[in-house]
Amino acid sequence: MLDKNQRVIILGKWAFKRIEMRDKEIYSNFIKDTQYPADLWSSNFDYLWAVSNPKRELVLWKVVSNMLVIFKLSRRNVLQIAFPPLGKGSAEKAARVLLKCMKFCDKWNQAIKGKTRVRVVTEQQLAFIKTSKLFERKFRYKKLSGVDRHISVEKMISLSGKEFKDLRNNINRFRKSCPNAIVRPAEAKDYPALLGLKETWNQSLGVKYKRIWDDQFYLQLMKFYQELDHIVLVAENEGQIIGVVSGGILPHGQAWGALLKKRPEYPGLSEFLNVEFAREIHKIDPSVELINLGTDSGNKGGLRTFKDKFRPTLNARRYSLYLRPR
Repeated sequence: MLDKNQRVIILGKWAFKRIEMRDKEIYSNFIKDTQYPADLWSSNFDYLWAVSNPKRELVLWKVVSNMLVIFKLSRRNVLQIAFPPLGKGSAEKAARVLLKCMKFCDKWNQAIKGKTRVRVVTEQQLAFIKTSKLFERKFRYKKLSGVDRHISVEKMISLSGKEFKDLRNNINRFRKSCPNAIVRPAEAKDYPALLGLKETWNQSLGVKYKRIWDDQFYLQLMKFYQELDHIVLVAENEGQIIGVVSGGILPHGQAWGALLKKRPEYPGLSEFLNVEFAREIHKIDPSVELINLGTDSGNKGGLRTFKDKFRPTLNARRYSLYLRPR
C-alpha cells in the first residue's frame, strides 16, 4: 500500500518528494533559470502546494539531469507530468528530460491502464520544445480548450480609452453604491470572515459552474498566505468583508492572479478588485508588466466574457504533450 503522507514517495525505482512549503525557494531558483517563458498559470508554486492532497491528487517533484520536473499522482496512482521541466537547459536538454520522465510514467501507468501525458504546455513553451531534434520523432501534442489570459498592469492603472469604457462604468457603479468601501491587506483575524465569504460565493455565484474545484485551494491560501508571501487584499464595506482578491509577483518578474471572490449583491466589485490588485502589484514592483488571470473556459460567455473586460494583451493557447506510438 502506497503511503502518500510521507515526504519521500517511492514509485518503482524512482524516489520523488511530496511538495511542501519549504520547497518554495528551490522552486523559485529553478524558475529563474528556465530558458523558456515559465508563465503558465498552473505552474505557480502557491497553486501547486495548495492543491496537493494525499486523498485526491498529490503533487510530487524530482530533479532529473539538473532540471526540476513536477509530477501529479492521481487518487488511483496514475502518474503524469504537470508541465515542462524547469531550470537551465536548451530545448534539446528539456526534450531529453521530458522523454525520460514520460517513459518512466508510461511504464508505471501500464499496470493500471493510466494515460501518460504532460498535462499543460503553453504555445510559447511548445514552440521552444519543438526546436529539439527529438520532438517530431518522440512527441505529439493536442490543443486544449481555454487560454491563459494575461492583462497589462499599465493599462489597468490608467483605464484610458474607449476599450475600457464599460469597465470604468462598472467600477464607478460599485463606488457610487458603496462610497465607504475600502481595500486593504488581509489580516489573520479575517480568516473566519473569508471562510464565510467562500461559502456565500459557493451558494450564490458558484452555482452556475458545473464543478467548484477551488475549495481546498482557497482555504489553504487564506490560511497560509503569510507563510507563502502571498498577496491577499480584502474589500470591506461598513465593517463587513464583501470581496477578496489574491495573487503575487513571480520569480520570472511577472505576476499572477490566484483568487477573486465576492458577495453577489455588489455588481462591479469583481472589476474593482482586479484593478486594485493591479495597482498593488505596481506599487510593490513597478517593473511588472503583466498579470496572468488564469484560464478561461474556452466557451463564449461567463468567465471568458468577464476576462475580456480587462482587454488581455496575451492570450496563451495551451496544449497537452504525449509520446508518439512506437
